[in-house]
Amino acid sequence: MAERLDWIDYLKTIGILAVILGHTTSPLGGFIYSWHMPLFFMLAGFFIKTDISLRSFVTKDFKRLLIPYFIFAIFGVIAESVKRLALNRDGLDYLHEILGIFLWMDMESLSHTYAFVLWFLPVLFLSRLIVYFVQKIQGQLLQFFIILTMFYISFLVELPFGLDNAFNSVLFVYLGFLYFKSYKHISIWLISLCLLELCFFLFFHAFPRLDLASKAYDFVLLNVLWSISFFVLMAYFFQKLKLPESINKLNRNWAKNTMIVFIIHPYTNNFAYIFNEKVLGTAGSWQLIFLISVFCLIFLVVIKVFLNRKRS
Repeated sequence: MAERLDWIDYLKTIGILAVILGHTTSPLGGFIYSWHMPLFFMLAGFFIKTDISLRSFVTKDFKRLLIPYFIFAIFGVIAESVKRLALNRDGLDYLHEILGIFLWMDMESLSHTYAFVLWFLPVLFLSRLIVYFVQKIQGQLLQFFIILTMFYISFLVELPFGLDNAFNSVLFVYLGFLYFKSYKHISIWLISLCLLELCFFLFFHAFPRLDLASKAYDFVLLNVLWSISFFVLMAYFFQKLKLPESINKLNRNWAKNTMIVFIIHPYTNNFAYIFNEKVLGTAGSWQLIFLISVFCLIFLVVIKVFLNRKRS
């Protein structure tokens, strides 16, 4: 069990570092966007427990996903308002922000404040809930048909509460659910095929850009195949990788706090950008912005781990 959790934790670490880097001006953005959000949605499918009651499932995910969403969305609006006031900028349209937080819950509606990344949380809540229900249906082919139908519908409609984004992302959550059930028996032929696909894209430098927040796919089938293949290769790599327990332990502490890192990184990225420009005078250095932001986040995680240990 510990070994399995270790490779999952390394995937979380890679994923969150990609998110932080993707929100800088890095030239790697096109490559990162081709797989980083599918990775998180597939990981979210790993631990969907279909043998617990609906009430227990909803209660746990509501506390873990929606409560942080509402708290930090409101905080993001407050932080943006203070910043605009301090810089003598135009104020926010608060009716728009309220509707964005409580009704639409999507990237477009949250994009004016530091809450822009939080669209992921209600979408994750809904997509996990959908998979919970779909898994109750007898027959995997029928389950797949329902998931693919939702995926198709997601491109045709704009729904409140991030539901259209949930329909779009549920395919990756469902595939993650299936992968985790059978990862010990993954065929070497599948790994070889994924590796061949990786070599093809590396050779042509043609990674299909994907923005799940806006449902923007370069080419839907290619995007899905590529992001899944890249995920499978990374998962297989970390399953086989043997690192010292001391490194695994450090990584666990970071991976356990992926959620808070995800929520806080827009603030540390912004701080890093300002520090880079005003103090260091190297405004165009995305590498420094990334490193400063990660350093700040590590510092916050260390403090959180220390306080948790002190309480216990």
